[in-house]
Amino acid sequence: MAKKTFHKEEFDEGTISKLELFKEYFKESFPVFVHSRYFNEILIIDFFAGQGLDVHGVYGTALNILNEISAHCSSIIKNGKKIYLILNDKNEADNLKENAQSFLESCQAKCHNECILKENINFLIRKRDFHEYFNELYPKLRTKNSVAKLFFLDPFNFVIDKKLFHKLIELPSTDFLCFMPSSFLRRFPDEPSFKKYIDSNEIDFKSQKPAHCHRAIADYFQTLIQNEKEYYIGCFSIKKGTNYYGVLFGSNHTLGAEKFQRVCWKKDDVTGEADYNIDSEIVYNKNQNVLFDIPAHKLESFEKKLKNEVTNKIITNDIESYKFALKNRCLVKHASDILKKLMKQGKIQKIQNKK
Repeated sequence: MAKKTFHKEEFDEGTISKLELFKEYFKESFPVFVHSRYFNEILIIDFFAGQGLDVHGVYGTALNILNEISAHCSSIIKNGKKIYLILNDKNEADNLKENAQSFLESCQAKCHNECILKENINFLIRKRDFHEYFNELYPKLRTKNSVAKLFFLDPFNFVIDKKLFHKLIELPSTDFLCFMPSSFLRRFPDEPSFKKYIDSNEIDFKSQKPAHCHRAIADYFQTLIQNEKEYYIGCFSIKKGTNYYGVLFGSNHTLGAEKFQRVCWKKDDVTGEADYNIDSEIVYNKNQNVLFDIPAHKLESFEKKLKNEVTNKIITNDIESYKFALKNRCLVKHASDILKKLMKQGKIQKIQNKK
């Protein structure tokens, strides 16, 4: 068996939080595609795969992907699905290959079936610059309407600008997750390495708290989507020390958006947006000489907005209400519970079920 090459340091708490989010989203989504009658092929690309492991052998995204695929081999074969996996890293491809091969050797030793991943056929490890490689793949990706596509982007810096974002959202049947150092853009808006990707003048950082910087960036990307286009943007903020990072999610389908929100709300059952108290405030009461934690009111705010949309007949059926929930980064269940509450109170009539 090949000797494993590890990441030089252990993953910190923030990195673990990010990796867990990536892993749980893939764990939610991949089986759905495996059992879907709409897709016969599934393409997964990790564009910044790194070495795949940290110094203690904790899996990064690349090996988490391999691990999840291996758990569904029987279903993949039974359903006649074709899996294509590309792991790319410009600097760590050699170490990544060694670790991936070690994983597959161990997996094959415990399995009697032929491996569904064959190197250089449907399993590729590449050592390419991200932008060059993405632009090279893009024309082919645009034509693959019937292929489910999952993209993971985990760079050390910003990679998404307006042009790349528009390319991503125009790809059919595609979900993407991208990690970004959000607070650095807020603190160093004129830094050339940031400014070439995002014009910070288009993001209202001054009126935002530092803890909200990634949400502000996600809202900025939301404004780049044409009103008539059905597309879902999600976000999850991660705190590392005094800095804030975040994951930006995009999908052109409600199913992808629902899966992402489900993962986020499992991690944060108050706002579904962060691994810290993103909206709560600590208030000091001088008279009592104590600190009070004032909780967030995201769901209360969402309830008011949904009620207004329904009573004004802007939303007229259940599907529209569920899409409204996902657009507001809430769960479908939240919309359903609010509608039931309003009907029980007699404030609205039974909302139409749209088939």
